[in-house]
Amino acid sequence: MASTAWCFGVVDMKWPPSAYARDQLPERVLQFGSGMLLRALCDAAVDTANRAGTHAGRIVVVRSTAEGAARSSALNAQDGLFTLVERGLSGGAPLQRVSLIGAISRALAADSQWNVVRDVAARSEIQVIVSNVSEAGFRIDAPFPGRLTDALHARFARTPDASPVFVIPTELVPDNGPRLAAMVDELAERHDRPQAFRTWLKARVRFCSSLVDRIVTAPPPDQHAGLEAQLGYRDALLTIAEPYSLWAIEAEPAELRAVFPIESASVLFAPDISFYRERKLRLLNAVHTATAPLAVLAGVRTVRDASAHPRLGPFMKRLLFEEIIPATDLPADDARAFADQVLERFANPWLDHEWRIIATNQEEKFRIRVVPLIVRRAAPGLALAAAAHLTFTRAPLAALGEAARIPEFAAATTRWMDVLKRDGVEAALTHD
Repeated sequence: MASTAWCFGVVDMKWPPSAYARDQLPERVLQFGSGMLLRALCDAAVDTANRAGTHAGRIVVVRSTAEGAARSSALNAQDGLFTLVERGLSGGAPLQRVSLIGAISRALAADSQWNVVRDVAARSEIQVIVSNVSEAGFRIDAPFPGRLTDALHARFARTPDASPVFVIPTELVPDNGPRLAAMVDELAERHDRPQAFRTWLKARVRFCSSLVDRIVTAPPPDQHAGLEAQLGYRDALLTIAEPYSLWAIEAEPAELRAVFPIESASVLFAPDISFYRERKLRLLNAVHTATAPLAVLAGVRTVRDASAHPRLGPFMKRLLFEEIIPATDLPADDARAFADQVLERFANPWLDHEWRIIATNQEEKFRIRVVPLIVRRAAPGLALAAAAHLTFTRAPLAALGEAARIPEFAAATTRWMDVLKRDGVEAALTHD
């Protein structure tokens, strides 16, 4: 890419011709979301497949929120290029990889370029639609389901006989594929779309549940500048990720493989991904969500800092091995091995994974990730986590739903709330 002056400074990122001929690949993927997770997972996976010669195609990114405006502008200014730096521990040893990702062709703004988005969705070459709009945006009254319905209707109206399109949501919501399909069907009915469109949806659109697992962060300003100095160019979208990566997609493998050839050691196609979803939801996300309020209230900034903390580090380990794993149906040996890996990932010395960001949408996350564990096996550490959660969110005990109706657990949670209010987090962790 030629040097270009733009609002973030001077960019001098050059795509190596030896990698693959980007401009000769068709746009095959429409991606709702420009955030770090999709860049480090979906976009990186498509780039890897292209480098391997499978011709997975290029990605058109749709920016749906005002917060994403700077990212989409940067993507277009940088010709769709961004740098992925993978840093972490593998078996206790440091590991670093740096890649220039070239799978994105362009970025569009949903609010001002919707007609262009509809044109892209209607093309027969588009075979996959991916989304990551957060749990909060994955609701029927949020903008995304309506926009997706309209984009699919454009495809129905213009290219009804095109090959089936695979819609793959990556939001961490149980059964995200069927749930998105139900929202689209209901919106089609609400807005008086013809019955023929709803019939076409069932015949020509495959809604696939998927599970993503990768910790991704933006580098702090000092790290960003230092990495740019090493790279020799400016990159407003510099993305830092851990080496571990998993994207499990629920579909008929042969059918998806034919249109989206990106399978690898970290991208799995399977008829049923419930095992992977449950493992990640309980052994990683539930630990994050249960610990976040305690960490924030204690003034601990990052997951790495909590791992090294004399009280929070042991708390997370006990919570994981002694309370969460026994509350699941996961095979014990696999669960313990994955849990060990999770703790190593938490201790990654190069990731600034902030608890305040993890605590976003805390109430909904706690209800989905932690409450089912409490209902199955109420335990002391989970009661302390629930007390911190209620203190942090200022929610009533009843917000714990079914868990609040377990007398012993409700009493323990109330006691811990009193301890937190009177003595603080450090005292509570000392007596945990």
